[in-house]
Amino acid sequence: MACFLVLAASLGCDASNGQAHDGGSGDGGGRCGDAGSLQLCGASCVDLSSDVRNCGSCGNACASAALCCSGTCVETSTCGFAVTQVLPVNGFQNGGDYITLAGAGFATGLRAYIADGRAPVRVLDASHALVQTPPGPVGARDVKIVLGGLSATTPQAFEYVAAGLDMVWAQKPMMQVRGEDPGIGVAMDGRVLVAGGTTVPDNPALSLASAELYERATDKVTVAGNQMSTVRWQNSVVPMLTGKLLVVGGACEADGTTCTGDATLADLFDPATNLFKPTAMPLAVKRAYTRAVLLVDGRVLIASANDPSVEIYDPALDTFTTVAHTTVRVFGFMVRLRDGRVLYGGGDKGETSAEVFDSDTNTFQPVGPMAFGRSMLSAHTLPDGRAIVIAGASMSAGAIMNAQTTMEVFDPVANTFSTLSYQLTTPRAWHASALVRDGTILVMGGYTMASCDSSTAGVEQVDPVMGTVKMFPSLPNTNTEWNAVTLLDGSVLGVGGGACGTLMALPDLDFLPGTGPG
Repeated sequence: MACFLVLAASLGCDASNGQAHDGGSGDGGGRCGDAGSLQLCGASCVDLSSDVRNCGSCGNACASAALCCSGTCVETSTCGFAVTQVLPVNGFQNGGDYITLAGAGFATGLRAYIADGRAPVRVLDASHALVQTPPGPVGARDVKIVLGGLSATTPQAFEYVAAGLDMVWAQKPMMQVRGEDPGIGVAMDGRVLVAGGTTVPDNPALSLASAELYERATDKVTVAGNQMSTVRWQNSVVPMLTGKLLVVGGACEADGTTCTGDATLADLFDPATNLFKPTAMPLAVKRAYTRAVLLVDGRVLIASANDPSVEIYDPALDTFTTVAHTTVRVFGFMVRLRDGRVLYGGGDKGETSAEVFDSDTNTFQPVGPMAFGRSMLSAHTLPDGRAIVIAGASMSAGAIMNAQTTMEVFDPVANTFSTLSYQLTTPRAWHASALVRDGTILVMGGYTMASCDSSTAGVEQVDPVMGTVKMFPSLPNTNTEWNAVTLLDGSVLGVGGGACGTLMALPDLDFLPGTGPG
């Protein structure tokens, strides 16, 4: 039989039966010398690290356009620019996993792609880069890197897989009640940071500067080692490729007035120390009701309900840069697309417009519009590259009016929206939602009509591939104005909440375990 595995340098491969032998000095006994990756394949001693006909193993021939680089077939003009290893080799279709690329020629400005999905990337050194996977369809996909005029593709180097969810919700007590959209983000170590919130809904004066962490491995909630530099609610937490999490957004009314604390301050949370540290400089303006996403170059885009401008945080310089922008989007949405652009749209008072932000040029361009005005909605990038916007209020003025059941998808090629033929059973605004590892979206809670006592515990499962919506087991309690996230192990965690007009925010986390690998 053929020899398919690269054995230790001291072993050879018998030409007749593929059996391993102790290495020798090439004395005609069917053995190769001890040097490097030489191995006997057929009647010849070959270097498995560079032989295009026997790349990594005997008989593994590279395509005609490829070179054999360190035992991996790579479509490149030079092995001085290549990805030769991806670890781990698989991740889940909803994205958000962290993988390391090893190879050669990496430098600042490197672009990384999984199939046609552009991934956030941080170059660690000339031969290593850290990548966060974008959502992608199940199956083996090429990994491609681009730098200047160089391009290299490693075929089928990463595989998207799927897994399921438990159907039984559980509640986990928090250390502190945290109502109305506290910031929530998943650190690289898998823990979930929950920052800010308020103890009484509609009252920024009772917002919190504290934070806590949920750890899936121990199923416990612990308090962060110190407090943030200011109190926060309706704020954002963005995990970055540095390992730290950026926390932005103050405790103000949506127009930026009646602030408690300093809404220009931002914090970095370091999971290694469990401590917050203020950024070196503040934001240029107060930021209330923030929307923020990680850009593909590792920076963070930040917008807010109270000011039309946006700001970009650069973790390498620890600085903020203001980008001119003319549209205020109160309670709108922001989501990074598979092509690396950011889709930003909707807003209060029936806003239908949307635009895309290109981090390569730091510019906005209009797209769309949507068929329905939407605020207080949720949005996700799907594994197939489209983005889905879910429900929200079609008309509002800081209040819940005309909660929607409709959903639309954004086509990033045509830059247009289309309304889906299927819709939610229950109208929802200021709900939470999460894209999970089976490719479906759980839409959870929210207001169903124009009143503070209309919140629901209902959950619906949207399948954008099958084009269906079905009922899912309800939450342990009604909830609205809250956030949810999918953990690295596939579990879903919802946090915060507390309906307007009430005196107490909710004191727990709603938890749904993931099933399958991971």
